[in-house]
Amino acid sequence: MKQRREERIDLFVRASVHSQPGSGVVRLCNMSPIGALIEGETLPLVGYEVELRRGALCVPGKIVWRSADQAGVSFSQRTVVEDWFPDAEPQQSVDNAFQRLMEEMRERGPVRESNAPLHNSYITADDMHRVAGSLDDLADTLSEDMDLVMRLTEELQTLDIAAQLLRKLAQQERARLG
Repeated sequence: MKQRREERIDLFVRASVHSQPGSGVVRLCNMSPIGALIEGETLPLVGYEVELRRGALCVPGKIVWRSADQAGVSFSQRTVVEDWFPDAEPQQSVDNAFQRLMEEMRERGPVRESNAPLHNSYITADDMHRVAGSLDDLADTLSEDMDLVMRLTEELQTLDIAAQLLRKLAQQERARLG
């Protein structure tokens, strides 16, 4: 077995890969500061320059090997693997991405009011984690349709950012309650 230059950490999170021919949603299987194993239905060819993205995180790289549904990405700059964890510490980049999305929504006009009644019960950190998991499941299900992925890549990333923000809120609520 080939010795790796850096230890890989298993992640199994959704991400997107962007290259000259297009973009798509992939599963980020494992990662080190200098590379990753990705899995998906349509992957760029060996030699293609890519950007691997998860929420507000982005790292450039190159496809160095590929099989039918897996590929190896060698990063052109180091990345902090822990930032890519599903339950990573809140990141300023996620906050910035959320602010950017909010500004874009404000520019589009007034927010549509929902007719759905809101319940009066207290929302717990566990509730927030559950909803974040449901958003992840929804995005994973939607990501199985590659036509949909090609049309709605940014919207799928918005789901991912929303899930990360809910986890951040849950963590803040737990810290507040002690």
